[in-house]
Amino acid sequence: MISEKQYVVSAYLLVIFSLIIICPWAQAKSSADFKLNPKSVQWTDLSFHAKNFWVEVTTEVQLRPLAASELDNFLPAPPRGNPIKPLTSEIADMTILTTIDPSFRSPVSLYSRIWFDPTNASILGRVMLRRGEDDFKKIYRFTDRGVFRHQLEPKDKQEAALDPEKWTAIKDSFYPYDLTRLECSGVTEPSILIYIINAAAISKINDPLSLCAFGKRQLHRVTVQREGTYPVSANYIEKRQQDEIRKAERVSAIKIAVKAEPLESDLNTVENFSFMGFRNDIFIYIDPASQLPVQVSGNISTVGKTYLKLRECQTKR
Repeated sequence: MISEKQYVVSAYLLVIFSLIIICPWAQAKSSADFKLNPKSVQWTDLSFHAKNFWVEVTTEVQLRPLAASELDNFLPAPPRGNPIKPLTSEIADMTILTTIDPSFRSPVSLYSRIWFDPTNASILGRVMLRRGEDDFKKIYRFTDRGVFRHQLEPKDKQEAALDPEKWTAIKDSFYPYDLTRLECSGVTEPSILIYIINAAAISKINDPLSLCAFGKRQLHRVTVQREGTYPVSANYIEKRQQDEIRKAERVSAIKIAVKAEPLESDLNTVENFSFMGFRNDIFIYIDPASQLPVQVSGNISTVGKTYLKLRECQTKR
């Protein structure tokens, strides 16, 4: 028969084990525990490419500075809440253009322009444009109470051929959230992870990083964690300030896993997390010598498992 002392110890261990299973984020550091160093990000342009018999995928990333005072020129005023303000007078302006060109279907382009605070990765605003299939343009303004979205879509196929500014199916939405209740120190955006990995030196840290990232309509709890090394065949051109060199070698890249789970929201259907078009099984591979992301892999909807290889980059060196 189990004694009272044994029962208490067993119950205690059961509770601890349950917490480990149910709350894997508890051991991860929040973004507030990490200090981002913008100077650690040595690239300004990244070009990735993947191709097989079924599809060709290209992703172009650009990172530029922008005066914070110019932000209101690009984003609408929200109907409620106070817009998130950057901590510095200069913000990060990042654009990502992904083109998916299937062999037996029309190509689709996905364009995003993202403004964020480079010192803490807080998202300030975003524009998303999809052309070729299910066309839309969405403009997001982030506030202390949630996210305001202004959406434009073509009402028919004839309108789809026009510029997005001429689309007439217009809808405004607001997605509220309580960051304190959700235990989020701030809000970032999935695409900014490509910046955070370098700015937070994730490849040099063993502890996982926990972030709250807003997708299209809701927040997700995202963890970024180093998972050892993995051999990657790198073949890309690095353009520097004075010259350019081709790097073709097999590197023992640092493998970084990106995982996400949706947080509580008012949505009837939980949305899928997405990073650069990848839905799940997402890994970023960093060359330890250059700290450049030489490969990004994951599953893309309608495409399947895809390995985006770094093809060209522009660095500050």
